[in-house]
Amino acid sequence: MHLVLDYGGVIVQNGDEREHAHLLGADPEADPYPGWIAYLAFRNGFVQTTDGYVDLLSTLAGASEDACREYVEQTWLDPEFPAEHVAVLETLAAEHTLVLFGNMARPWVETVLSEHGVLDCFDELVVSSEIQRAKPHPRGYVECLPDGDEPVAFVSDEYNEDLMMGESLGMTSVWVENEDDETPFREPDVTISTLAELPEVLAEN
Repeated sequence: MHLVLDYGGVIVQNGDEREHAHLLGADPEADPYPGWIAYLAFRNGFVQTTDGYVDLLSTLAGASEDACREYVEQTWLDPEFPAEHVAVLETLAAEHTLVLFGNMARPWVETVLSEHGVLDCFDELVVSSEIQRAKPHPRGYVECLPDGDEPVAFVSDEYNEDLMMGESLGMTSVWVENEDDETPFREPDVTISTLAELPEVLAEN
């Protein structure tokens, strides 16, 4: 099977970057928060390198570039990565084609996956910083599709924001149940509690 895995919320858990606002000397309650503006610029491809992100964040927050680099290290380069996900991804990669899909900056994704030894599990990375469109824009979904007629499943913790668009393109929706997400507008094809359940679910279907 051709498996499309959401990055944030499925493979890793990114915390609230405002918890590290002190590194920038920024008010975490500021609206708009400078970290969000810089992240959105990188995520959407307006800024295309970490250096560009750091320069923008430094300008927005009035912080030194060293402080901004430490901020990147503490936030985007150090997400929660459950230890069991390494074995799960290796198991999935042995049986399926894996594509990572996320609203994220490619160099940060590559760094995190490399540090955990799972970058080679993925046949392709489809990230918004390269395609310059964030989910649920269809461009990324089309990029994730296989060349042939292989069945496709999309695994995400967000049904309404992610999976509904995938369903419209023929992807089977696998929802990693998330109490923080709003109630799904429709019933997902498959519901699981954690990524660790996915290999067994796929084996049964």
